[in-house]
Amino acid sequence: MYDPSAEYARSALVLGPTGAIGRAVSRELVVNGYRVYGLARNAEAKARLPYAVVGVMGDIRFPERWENVIERVDVVINCTAPAGLVSGIMDRATAQREAEALAEILDKLCTTMRHAKKRLVHTFGALLFEPDAQGWVRENYAISSGRGFGIRHRIAYPVLANHRKKGLKAISVCPGFVYGRGGWFEQGVLDPMAQGKSSFIGDGTQTMHYIAASDVAAGYRLAIEHGLEGEDYLLADDQPVTLGAFTRLVAKEMGAPPPVGVPEEEVAPLIGDWAVEAYTFCPRIDSAKAREQLGWTPRLRTVEEGVPVVVREYKRARIAQLTAAQ
Repeated sequence: MYDPSAEYARSALVLGPTGAIGRAVSRELVVNGYRVYGLARNAEAKARLPYAVVGVMGDIRFPERWENVIERVDVVINCTAPAGLVSGIMDRATAQREAEALAEILDKLCTTMRHAKKRLVHTFGALLFEPDAQGWVRENYAISSGRGFGIRHRIAYPVLANHRKKGLKAISVCPGFVYGRGGWFEQGVLDPMAQGKSSFIGDGTQTMHYIAASDVAAGYRLAIEHGLEGEDYLLADDQPVTLGAFTRLVAKEMGAPPPVGVPEEEVAPLIGDWAVEAYTFCPRIDSAKAREQLGWTPRLRTVEEGVPVVVREYKRARIAQLTAAQ
């Protein structure tokens, strides 16, 4: 069917369109008039693409195979970190190997993007930067020493920086822990709570900084529209909280039992010492740069505002799935 707006609409290819960030970004762009393509590794992933997203079959590890799609869009947004790159318990050595594999994937993506002369918006996390003595991060701070998820960014960021020097037009968006439909929050928190299982790692006093997926998505769109090439933008809501307080809030909204803390020494043999560190360490995030340069501000300013919204969406979707299965 003829689409009279086709030649005027901005177009974007989202990598990781079924994850917590990519799903929200895809929806944000569609609602704001973009023509959105989503990279899907297989038919099952393609079937889970958000509404109005055009599926593109391909593997993030081989961008040269779908370079023709890159050439058709204005910007590529990378929101994915492929699972299964390494196997086994995630100790620090394994995390190092995974980070090196992610850096190799990023290098191939950046090379393809440079050849196509297209813009890239890449996802790092807040731990791209080393926290100061008070636990805060800002974009002018040193690159992470490698604690927690910082090990990925410490190894991958120089790859992006090198391609920028060679002419790649790239912006990075660096959110705190993102909660929303899909991803770690749905699979690791909401689904278990729906089954009456509720816990967190450690004593719950670890300071974390979260942000709702819908607000992150707005940040990505504004980065596309107003961001400066070569810049990095931190995103987080207005107030950091503890891991325990966040989990207890989610359990309350889910109607799940009050969560209990599981000692780190009991969890580490099951998932690895690095994984324990990664899931319980996040700096306080100063997002003033994004607010000033992009005109961004979170609509859901605290987890007290955001968590009930996300939980309601999850419950509605769960009811719809159960109804459809009957």
